[in-house]
Amino acid sequence: MVGETRIARPGRARRPGFRVKLEPTISGEKLTVCRVANRPRKWSARATPGAISLLAAATLLFAAVSADAQEPRLFFESDGAGIPVVLVADWAHDTGSWFRILPLLRAPERRLIRYDPRGQGRSEAPADGDYSLAAHRADLLRLLDGLEIDRAHLAGTGLGGSIVLGFALEHPERVLSVTAAEPRVEWEASDRDPWSQLLEAWERIGRPTLGEYTSVLVERWLGTEFATRNGWVLPWYDLMLRRQRAADLIASMRAWLMESAAAPPAPSGVPALVVFGEEGMTAAEGEWLESAFPGAWRVRIDGSRHEPALDAPEELARRLDEFWQRAAP
Repeated sequence: MVGETRIARPGRARRPGFRVKLEPTISGEKLTVCRVANRPRKWSARATPGAISLLAAATLLFAAVSADAQEPRLFFESDGAGIPVVLVADWAHDTGSWFRILPLLRAPERRLIRYDPRGQGRSEAPADGDYSLAAHRADLLRLLDGLEIDRAHLAGTGLGGSIVLGFALEHPERVLSVTAAEPRVEWEASDRDPWSQLLEAWERIGRPTLGEYTSVLVERWLGTEFATRNGWVLPWYDLMLRRQRAADLIASMRAWLMESAAAPPAPSGVPALVVFGEEGMTAAEGEWLESAFPGAWRVRIDGSRHEPALDAPEELARRLDEFWQRAAP
């Protein structure tokens, strides 16, 4: 069953809004996911009890669907039609973290898919506590299989970047191109230690929500100067962090810190774009990327820290458009 309803705002019929298209959860041996696809729409001046009931019923339908114990249910959003592009968010970020760049990436020939990695946003945590990159890659594979997508452009930031790079090496036949922004290919002590200290502090003070660390995390991801110039940053991050399950995020970060990039068995032939901010990449990361993706494009975005989709969306979108045109099938 597919339900569709318009959200009403009486007295503001001309104000832009959203048409919410509700689709049943896709379930099967390899995939259990749900979708809410938002499309620009004018507000309707009328709301009916039936429409509101339909929205509530569909929400309950999503919540009631069971997931395999070893395969957590994933939440994703999708809009557009055409060549699929899958966007994978950084650690502790959700599908909403693409809000600044999505309008710049939309095109008639492009389908944009975003999903929350396991244990983040509205995706379920794994029952077995497995947050390894291998498990994340398996989630991405079942997402593609469940949506019947043979090949797609993949793009990820931070943790998402590490996931898509590994996936392109493991399943090159499923990837049109891969873009990784600020991936952590190999953790150095200077990068790992601050995160380890945060994890220890979280345990020591009673496992609060990560909203208690909003300022610290924003400084890491975007920098204080950017947050000061843009008043939306701190409230937006605070809300996003507080509505997620801190224990699941902490477990995910612990697992990620334990990962170490192994030498690829063979170079990938997948076209690759690697984006770094003002800190650049380490020598070890450069060597690994060259061995895994020879000839990969390397782009540095000055003024960006670790989340270019948020602090440099125009530049990142321009680079992606140029790259995807070059890598078009």
